[in-house]
Amino acid sequence: MHQCNPELIPRFQAAGDWCEEHGFPESACPVCNPQTPPGGTGQPVADWCVEHALPESKCTKCNTALVAQFRAAGDFCEEHGFPESVCPVCNPQTPPAGAEQAAIEARIVRFRSPDIERSAGIQTAAADRSQASAAVECTARIAFDADKVADIRAIVPGIVRRVRAELGARVDRGAPLFELESTRVGEIQGALQTARERVRTAQANLARQRELRASDIASARQVELAEQELATAQAEGRTAEATLRMAGAAQSTPSGRYTLSAPIAGTVVRRPAVVSLLATESESLATLADTSVMWALCDVPEAHASRVALGQRVVVSIDGSEDAPIAGELTWIAAEVDPRTRTVAARAEVPNEGGRLRANQFARARIETGAPRTAVSVPRSAVQRVGQREVVFVRAGQGVYEPRVVRRFGDGERVQVEGRVQPGDAVVTTGAVLLRTEIMPGSIGAGCCEVEPPGDRRGD
Repeated sequence: MHQCNPELIPRFQAAGDWCEEHGFPESACPVCNPQTPPGGTGQPVADWCVEHALPESKCTKCNTALVAQFRAAGDFCEEHGFPESVCPVCNPQTPPAGAEQAAIEARIVRFRSPDIERSAGIQTAAADRSQASAAVECTARIAFDADKVADIRAIVPGIVRRVRAELGARVDRGAPLFELESTRVGEIQGALQTARERVRTAQANLARQRELRASDIASARQVELAEQELATAQAEGRTAEATLRMAGAAQSTPSGRYTLSAPIAGTVVRRPAVVSLLATESESLATLADTSVMWALCDVPEAHASRVALGQRVVVSIDGSEDAPIAGELTWIAAEVDPRTRTVAARAEVPNEGGRLRANQFARARIETGAPRTAVSVPRSAVQRVGQREVVFVRAGQGVYEPRVVRRFGDGERVQVEGRVQPGDAVVTTGAVLLRTEIMPGSIGAGCCEVEPPGDRRGD
């Protein structure tokens, strides 16, 4: 190389094989004509345009001066504006292993002066090491446990005469909720009394017919008719008793009054009923719910649905609340994807001590999908996307920022990353978007700093 053998420079200049811009032989300039290392295959590792998906040394979008050269060689796609042989539309290329990462990490950002760096408002935070479980984060909504909710309705129409359950009251199973009055119930109570009298009469008649039959006075047919009359009366009585029992009415006197009781223990969460309301089957008088356990209805992104499974631990945080998160367990996963939201519904049962959770609250759910792991963590704002990769900018010195390709885990305020980031590294938080703009190939950028092309490694 000429830097190792400066006496070679006049020879290359005399032969017209010299790149004045970069100070290398033109035929082997690592910027204009990057070379494949001996014994290697494909393009140099860093020779890849992340934005346009072709070798950077042939990218006519980033280096328009190359257009004439490729047109002259008959290797140019006029439709898409790239060399035909590597056109990402007509002839898409597969990047060499590590090419995208190397191309990104080679673009070091340098601010032109400390004053410009300060005015850019760059702020950093130290990366640290933390332990966390692999997890899927998603939105959720709190709901009552549908297996512990009761809707109170009158199966027999009636007028509400007394309300015995206040909204928000805690009631035990069997506790009276409403007293109603119904002409229909009065009729059924009267029918029950009539049926009971008929039963007593039918029993006496049957006994008499059997005695007469024993004396050969009555016929067998008369005994059968007496038995049939008794069975009919008993059936009518049982029907009336069942109706009154379901309605909550007394079976003694035909008063027309009946009481609706709580079928479960719980809290009165809704109570639209008022005195003198006409209660029918279509009108809900109250809703009871056991709020000791609530459901967190999670919307799991389709891409992460394969990672969730029954029994996994779920940590629920209420939006806008400073209360500590509540842990529960995943108990159900839908067998289909919502075609509108492209999410999979899942349900977690969450304890609700102290009544902190309320139905219809919005929440964030973190479904732990793996065992706890120790890794480097950084603020979520430090992670930026460049093409298909995620990048963290590390401050290597005054005004010098190096992009590091990472793999992110989680979606909280701090996330774990894998890559060339170590505990203690100063990662950029505020201003990371500015640096991302600068390293994007072909980007105009903010104009406040310089980006080193691949192969350029100036001292700090």
